[in-house]
Amino acid sequence: MKVLIVEDTKTITNLIQVYLMGWGLEFFEASNGVQGLARAREIKPDLIISDVQMPEMDGFALCAAVRADPILFSTPFVMLTSLKDDASRQRGRLVGASAFLNKPVAVDDLREKVRSILKLPASKY
Repeated sequence: MKVLIVEDTKTITNLIQVYLMGWGLEFFEASNGVQGLARAREIKPDLIISDVQMPEMDGFALCAAVRADPILFSTPFVMLTSLKDDASRQRGRLVGASAFLNKPVAVDDLREKVRSILKLPASKY
């Protein structure tokens, strides 16, 4: 299964990959929403994990673009955010985010959310 990580901080991208090791997932990266949308159209991922605050195109705009795309529209989309306010979460739901996780992301929360979305076995570590 293909997972696209759209995140402008390389250390966070690396951390997400480490957290999700063990299921044999194939990881792809993009450092902003513009690159992320192009990469998603190219690889057609099974899951997109995206930061909210990024240059060029933020996570909200990326999610809206994915939902508007005739091929990508049903791709599960997890948003990672340091924005703790309800308005940001509401905006994420409005653009079609499948799930929200707060930064710094907890390994168990991320693993459980991805496992649930992709219907992966519970015990892979």
